[in-house]
Amino acid sequence: MSGPQWAGVFAVLAAFLAPTAAAQEFAISSPDIADPNVARCPGGITAGPDGALWFTEEATGRIGRMTTAGVVTREYPVVSPASSTDCSAPSFVGPLDQITTGPDGALWFTQPRDNMIGRITTAGAVDGFTVPLADTRPEGITVGPDGNLWFTTANALLIGRITPAGAFTMYGPTGAGPSDIAAGADGRIWFTESIANRIGALATNAAAQPGTAISYFSQGLTGASDPSGITPGPGGGLWFTESAANQIGLISTAGAITEFPGAGAGPSAIAVGRDGALWFTESEAGAIGRITTGGLITNHFPLTPGSEPSDITAGPDGAVWFSESAGNRIGRIDTTPPAAAAPTLPAFQPLLRRRARKCTVPKLKGLTVKKAKRRLRRAKCKFRVRGKGRVVSSSPKAGKRTAKRVQVKAKRKRAGAKQERREGARR
Repeated sequence: MSGPQWAGVFAVLAAFLAPTAAAQEFAISSPDIADPNVARCPGGITAGPDGALWFTEEATGRIGRMTTAGVVTREYPVVSPASSTDCSAPSFVGPLDQITTGPDGALWFTQPRDNMIGRITTAGAVDGFTVPLADTRPEGITVGPDGNLWFTTANALLIGRITPAGAFTMYGPTGAGPSDIAAGADGRIWFTESIANRIGALATNAAAQPGTAISYFSQGLTGASDPSGITPGPGGGLWFTESAANQIGLISTAGAITEFPGAGAGPSAIAVGRDGALWFTESEAGAIGRITTGGLITNHFPLTPGSEPSDITAGPDGAVWFSESAGNRIGRIDTTPPAAAAPTLPAFQPLLRRRARKCTVPKLKGLTVKKAKRRLRRAKCKFRVRGKGRVVSSSPKAGKRTAKRVQVKAKRKRAGAKQERREGARR
């Protein structure tokens, strides 16, 4: 057989071997907060060193622990609750965000509202470390190959490093919108820049000099695609989501980018499953997707409507586990292929033009770019953002219905003398 013929065989085989189990969704209730209807807004989730799943609650300011049977055993209070329980509001800044298992056997997490990095042991002992710069808003966090924790800062546009003892080093500045972060097979720290629309890589052994250790890659990336989640994958490359373009991307450690369309609406977080495939959340579609390392999207697992799946991780039981920010639940999908089943070819869609779906343009003027993008996604609008800072105009205007891409223009406000001195000191 020729190369293309073999590719077709492998595609059918990959679809055949894809998991077919439905997603399980577990309500969050525990001896600490027995009511599963309390707005928790689960955000980050990770597999803990104790064989359980650990997750942040962005509304309650707690860290939750769930067994692989779907039972929440504890919800540990870490900080004061959020002032609002509407976690999807553009103005919402939660007390907790992402979480990961650290090199010391504890769980480490970001605290955007309080400008801190937190730590909790599996016994529930909590520590907190304040970032040495004001109002940096830490978000993504990962363990680096150097045995330290690395994190992104949405406001300071820096990449931070914290040792297990709590010592900070800040690197940058980066471009606009540093979001998720992961350790690459090449020993560098890789991160997405949603607003700048590129992928960055930082050497972990470099001195903290502005910009000297950071490389950027954008060639081959769809414009205004909003790269969001990122994870190292099999084969040494890094896989990432493109929330605005509804695509999955793959970048080699040399910077070559490949894109795969058809990732559902609003793909956000991504992780490697125990089956060797990549699993991702579809926040706007309310589903979980699966893509093989060959770029074939084999599954879209539907969830309860309006659930807004947020983060995803490989669980200790071989399944993938995910959080549902709006659904107030933790979910699970078995990644094991069916033992025996007749192979089914992918369904072919008729070559008909679908009627374009319209959206109502929300009010955007005066919002930051990040908040505006969040509001546009909730309105299910396609969009393109030009500029940085705060939104000054949109076309069409707020209240109009359109099937076309909403054009958003943003502009930075001229800073006062005090702010200019502060920014000059950072540079």
